[in-house]
Formats: sequence, C-alpha cells, structure tokens
Amino acid sequence: MQPELCKPTDRVLRYHPADKIFHTVNAITWFALLITGALVYFLDLSDKTKGGLMVWHLGLAVIFTLNIVAYLCMAPHRFAVTMKNLLEWDSNSIRWFLNLGGYPRRFFHIPLGPVEVPPQGRYNGGQKMSYLMFFFAIFTLAITGWILWVAAPLVGKMAFKWMFYYHVWAGAIVSVLVVCAHIPLALLSWSHVTGLWRLGSGTISVEAAMHHTPIWFKRDVIRVNPDDSGKEKA
Repeated sequence: MQPELCKPTDRVLRYHPADKIFHTVNAITWFALLITGALVYFLDLSDKTKGGLMVWHLGLAVIFTLNIVAYLCMAPHRFAVTMKNLLEWDSNSIRWFLNLGGYPRRFFHIPLGPVEVPPQGRYNGGQKMSYLMFFFAIFTLAITGWILWVAAPLVGKMAFKWMFYYHVWAGAIVSVLVVCAHIPLALLSWSHVTGLWRLGSGTISVEAAMHHTPIWFKRDVIRVNPDDSGKEKA
C-alpha cells in the first residue's frame, strides 16, 4: 500500500471478526468472573449466597473457556498472527520503554527519555509486554480454575493451595492493570476503540493507523473502501 495515496479519513482493516468476538466475550466474562469471585473471596457472605455466586461463576467460566477454545480452533490463523506480532521485538519495541510512548511527558509533564517516540508496528513495546501477560493469565486462570473445581483431589493440598492463591491474586492483579492502564490508554485512540467494539467492520482511520502504528500500516496493510474489500496481511 502507498501511504501517500491515502486520505486521513480512509479506512483500513484492523480488527477481524474473530478477534472482535474473542475480545468482546473475553472482556465481558472476565469482569463478570472477577466480580463473582471477589464477592465470594473477600466478603463475609452466607453459605447460600456464596453457593449461588459460585454457580454463576462456574457458568461464566464455561462461556469464558468455550470462547478461548473457539478462538483457537475456529480462527487459529488469527491467533497465530496475533502471537507473531506480539513476539516480534525489534529495536523500536525496546526503545519504546525509554519514554513509555511519551505518555508521562504528555499527561504528567514528566520529561522521561527522548521526546520522539520510535515508530511502532501493530503493537508497541508496552502492548506487547502487557498483551503477552494477558494471554498467559487468560490461559492459566482457565486451567487452574477447572483444576480447582473438578480435579482438586488429584493435585494434593499444597498444589491446591498455591493454585488457589494464584487464581485469586493473578486475576486481581491483571484486572487492576487492565482498569488502570489498558483501558485508559486504549481510550486515547477512539478510532481503535470504535473499530474493536462496534458492530460491523473492524476498521480504523488511516490517520489513527499512521499515528499509532506506522510500521504496521506501511508494511502489512492494504486499503479498505466500499469498492475494495481489502484485507490485512498480518
């Protein structure tokens, strides 16, 4: 694609349907699981109330798990593309951490590192680190959750104890990072937010793509418009 031929208002495909569905279901069930689990663990509720909440927690866990399995089995190419981009680290990815994308300077007037932010690919350095952590948490919390529920007698008391504490506190810590960092930073690019969450095409503007992910735009994207159902290569 030739960037010089694009208008800032042109659209490019950023989020494929499988990515949008996985993200939406994962986000909704994650916070529903967080709420039901936190109520049971942190509040002194009656046994009846805790039992009812755990029924909801397990039902939500089924949806959460099926969403993971469906994404991996029905759209393995999308998962592969995502992991390829998350594991593709270069000097620009590392240099992003020198000024943390310019956000401390922009919002808190802290002159951290260079003024210029190095150009980034599909994901910047901070996103690569955090998204890899998120995927790890998604898989391990699903696995430990089901082991704690259906295979507790097989793992031993000590293993059960450490898996339980990991399940509780890993979920809580990742949720804090999502609420305090991931969501606020995502909202800085409304084009990305609407592309990911709205019904229909997961496109963003050329202007947003060029500003946030210029390397990805120049290397991996072809044009999307009503006359050309373009596709993203990676």
